[in-house]
Amino acid sequence: MFRFYFNSEKWNPTREQWLAATRCITTKELERIHRFVFQRDAKSALVGQLLIRFILSKAFPQSSSSFVVERTPYGRPQIISNPSFDFNLSHQYQLVCIAGTFDGRVGCDTMEYRVNASRRDSIESTANLLQREFTPTEYDFIVRTSSDETVRFQHFHRIWSLKESYVKWLGQGVGYPLAQLNFSIRTREFDSSQPDQIVSDTNLEINQQSVRDELRFDEQIVYLDDNEQQILTVCLKPTHQCQPFVEVSIEDLLNARVPLNTNENADENWWLLFEKQKLS
Repeated sequence: MFRFYFNSEKWNPTREQWLAATRCITTKELERIHRFVFQRDAKSALVGQLLIRFILSKAFPQSSSSFVVERTPYGRPQIISNPSFDFNLSHQYQLVCIAGTFDGRVGCDTMEYRVNASRRDSIESTANLLQREFTPTEYDFIVRTSSDETVRFQHFHRIWSLKESYVKWLGQGVGYPLAQLNFSIRTREFDSSQPDQIVSDTNLEINQQSVRDELRFDEQIVYLDDNEQQILTVCLKPTHQCQPFVEVSIEDLLNARVPLNTNENADENWWLLFEKQKLS
């Protein structure tokens, strides 16, 4: 199995890097990327496309440019020519992550976990707004297991990432009845002394029926600067080996790329469009 992540918050692209990246992405995806209002979102979307090409270069002997990546009706990227390889992508906050496998399907999600920014709303108002999406067990885990607001938000984002990873494993979009999913958390806290720790003992029940024999959920914390943290969650078959996500650099992504467009002068406009996007 393949698991990689990239910290797009730390990347301040140069013109040369941005244009080099755009040359291995389809015009359709570039148009989507440059419709974002903010540079942060455009960077994450562009890195997502680079990660797809990167994981294909690791999974197959042939050039990643030989694969046509299309989107399902739910917006999930896939390669039609080789359905035996499934991959899933996610980006939120600072990180963009991807997981891929030749053994079944995979669902991948990431959420902020511990951040320094002050919250606009309390955990009660946030959880109550979305209460219909949680079971009573999940709601208690979010709201009632700690009086520390930071920890309570961690629990909220952890449950939400678990649910998203399952829905993405299904390949469905918005609209799935999340309240049918009940996640029972056994390991409540991550051990910061083990930065590559994988927690995989969380159990999912769907309509009160356990799927432990069919699915496993791997959770990992990435430790960011200033004591911030982000959670990465993978939904997959239980036969997979537990393994941590590996961080890649922009050099890794650009060195592995194979341009789809070799015209060095044809894409200057993509950099100009990026410069016009807002910083925050």
